[in-house]
Amino acid sequence: MMDKTFKFRFVNEITGAFVLLAIAVLIAGIFLAGRAQGLFEPKFRLHTVFQAEEGTYGLKKGSEVRIRDTVAGSVIRINPTTEGTIEATFELKASFHGFVRTNSAAVVKKTLIVAGDSFVDISIGNRQFPLMPDGSMIACTLDKDITKQALLVLEELRAKLLPTLDKVNAVLDELPALTVQTRKTLHESEVLLHENVPGLLIQAQDTMRSSQVLIEGLQRHWLLRKYIENPENSPLISPVSLNLSASEAPPGTVKQTGGESK
Repeated sequence: MMDKTFKFRFVNEITGAFVLLAIAVLIAGIFLAGRAQGLFEPKFRLHTVFQAEEGTYGLKKGSEVRIRDTVAGSVIRINPTTEGTIEATFELKASFHGFVRTNSAAVVKKTLIVAGDSFVDISIGNRQFPLMPDGSMIACTLDKDITKQALLVLEELRAKLLPTLDKVNAVLDELPALTVQTRKTLHESEVLLHENVPGLLIQAQDTMRSSQVLIEGLQRHWLLRKYIENPENSPLISPVSLNLSASEAPPGTVKQTGGESK
């Protein structure tokens, strides 16, 4: 009985040890993940004030705060004040506190120069100036380079679009003349067809009628009839079956079935 009690107690201790170990690993993982995200790193805060007429230049809660193009913190709060202004609070990692001096300034920029999300870029202060204390007010303005960059982009677009627009305008200017010329050509072609086609058809009919009369006359001639009616001797002329009456035959000729004259 005592042996079984010791065995069960030993099993319970092992199980409890594994449970505690799993909990310790979980806590360690959470701590490491939080440390990697900077959750447990000390922070310091800075405040800035915007005029209500100008607004926050696109800043919102969660916007990035950068120092040396590195994310050092974020905007954690934007609230209006009783004075009619807008106050924003920046929370930064304590490891970046050494770069923020009393002569540092904050500038609101865009991720895509003239478009995209807004973020705060804090300039690095001179080491001769003291550190900016936690909770201090920092001046924040709109990046003046945004206007310059916008003007440069517009100028570049203007330089590229103007030649294209000139070409389009030149083509549009020529369209009326081309349209008139095309209409004139079509009208002349239509008139030519209406005037010449009937004459050509009549001339062709007359030519075919004359050819038919000539062929009939040759077929009636006693000297050439056998050459014309023989398909082997004249393959280019198709045989024509003509039922000629005796009255239609020329004088002095007699129709022969054998191809010979009497």
